[in-house]
Amino acid sequence: MTTPSDPMCAWTEKTIDRLNARFGVKHDDDVGVEDWPVAMADPSSVEAALEAYDSADAGADTRAVIVELLLNTFEYCGIERDGNADWRRVLDRIERDLAQHRLSVQRWATPEDDNPWLISDDMLTLLARHPAS
Repeated sequence: MTTPSDPMCAWTEKTIDRLNARFGVKHDDDVGVEDWPVAMADPSSVEAALEAYDSADAGADTRAVIVELLLNTFEYCGIERDGNADWRRVLDRIERDLAQHRLSVQRWATPEDDNPWLISDDMLTLLARHPAS
């Protein structure tokens, strides 16, 4: 399974440790910091991830990794997106904070191999509403 490459990983081991504690997950030495969002992708984590994203103490690094977690979840876990309120909530947060998440959205919108992801159309739609200035 290929994942969008993220050469500019915007989060640290400390961020992952905080999220592991928040989600009640044990640290896994086999999961690197950059791989955490795909390893943790799970439909049952969407609500907790959105709550963590919205928490007052969530910094830019936390929000960046949570967005990647959520995008991986909706890409790889077979969740229907059409009419899904959780997917709408994810997109709303990304759109609200697009300045912070634009590179992630662009990566998911236009894969390097030109083979679109399941969520690529939604990412392209979001970018079309907010062209870079």
